[in-house]
Amino acid sequence: MSTNDENRMHPVRSLLSIAEGKRNFLVLCHNNPDPDAIAAAAALKFILSHEMKSKVVIGYGGIVGRAENRQLIRRSKVELTNVKDIDFEEYSFICLVDSQPRSGNNDLPRHIIPDAVIDHHPMRKETRQCRFYDIRPHYGSSSTILTEYLRELDIVPERRLATALVYGIKTDTGWLNRSASKADLEAFNFLFPLISTRTLAAIESPPMPKSYYIKFIDSINNAVQYQDVIVSDLGKINNPDVASEMADFLLRMENIRWVLTLGEYKDELILSVRTSRRGWWAGKVALRILRGIGIGGGHEKAAGGKLNLSGLAPDQKQRKLEKVIERFLNAVGAAGIAGRSLVPFSPPDSPKTNGGSISSTVTQ
Repeated sequence: MSTNDENRMHPVRSLLSIAEGKRNFLVLCHNNPDPDAIAAAAALKFILSHEMKSKVVIGYGGIVGRAENRQLIRRSKVELTNVKDIDFEEYSFICLVDSQPRSGNNDLPRHIIPDAVIDHHPMRKETRQCRFYDIRPHYGSSSTILTEYLRELDIVPERRLATALVYGIKTDTGWLNRSASKADLEAFNFLFPLISTRTLAAIESPPMPKSYYIKFIDSINNAVQYQDVIVSDLGKINNPDVASEMADFLLRMENIRWVLTLGEYKDELILSVRTSRRGWWAGKVALRILRGIGIGGGHEKAAGGKLNLSGLAPDQKQRKLEKVIERFLNAVGAAGIAGRSLVPFSPPDSPKTNGGSISSTVTQ
């Protein structure tokens, strides 16, 4: 948060004071935005449009791959513009939401220092250069921060926005069961009477493509178990969100405490880390296993990251993957444990999958 006491006590009013007189606002999400980033950006756009009477564009990099996220955008009528269609020099006020400068997960040009940053991840030193920053790592979601902004301004969000914010809080906190704070609960309780339960149900249960179910086959067939740890190489994936979806799915297996899923998307190795252990920070594990070779981070129960694979031969990619797995097993105390395939064998007539294989690193 900004360093003076007034900003700490009235953050949204301080933000609006800094934004006074500006025109053409850009609210930038992290790449491949999740529901929390989408909902928080929509709320900030509403606030800036309402208070500044100016044009506000929500930008993002990458893709919106997950079916639920696309449904959220459609049902909530959130307009997003990909960074490939954005000229950053056209905007006199730029705000990062659910991300921070030079974190590696957004497409803000490195030479641009945003005017404002709102996030619930740990503070980065580059963020301190911004005129305004509101960083609350003890909060479970950025949607909670934006809900508090609305309440500070005595604005009751309309039904679509309230529904989006509830879904943002829900997904980042696992229905308030993961890394949630008292503030998240209070925001949820404020918003829930305002939502459309029918819209929320439609967002949570969208039609799923066939490829979604095929990837579930990959995640199971390629999973290797090390006592209470599962690692699954998904091979090539058609969107980065697949890794996190499969990690959430595998963590539900009884007696499993840690999960690592990996998938190759374009020229990057995407990974997701999940844990059910209290007091063990998945975000710190992600940072540890990617130190010096990639970027990553997250929260107590969920984290992710990526590393660059461009220009690497297949055997070099395999060595990178094995290095990440080795570091992960060391970090979670599973080094030296013989791994075994989650599925001991496949029926002769089972469909072939296009997933990867880490069988060379384990004992079958």
